[in-house]
Amino acid sequence: MESISGGTCAVCGAFYIADPTSKNVGEVMMQALALAADQIGKDLSDMVAGEDYEDAVLNYDLRTHRSTGISRGFMDGDGRLYFLKVKRKPA
Repeated sequence: MESISGGTCAVCGAFYIADPTSKNVGEVMMQALALAADQIGKDLSDMVAGEDYEDAVLNYDLRTHRSTGISRGFMDGDGRLYFLKVKRKPA
C-alpha cells in the first residue's frame, strides 16, 4: 500500500485520510477501517457501519486544500477526503 496523508480532529476524534487523485478510494477506505478496528480491538472483517463507525466521503481540491462537500460521483475530477468516526469505546 501507498503512504497516506491524513489526520485526526482534535474536537471529536474523527480521523480523515486524503486521496488527492480519487483513484485509490477503496484502498483509503480499507486503511481507515483498519485504523478504526485497531482502536476498538476488533477484526477488520467484523466492523459494522452505523454500529462501530460513521463515515463520509467528501470532494477535495488538492490545490486549494478545500472540500466542496459530499461527493457526487467519482468522475468529477476532484480528490477525496474519507472521514471516519469510531462510535464504540475501545475494548
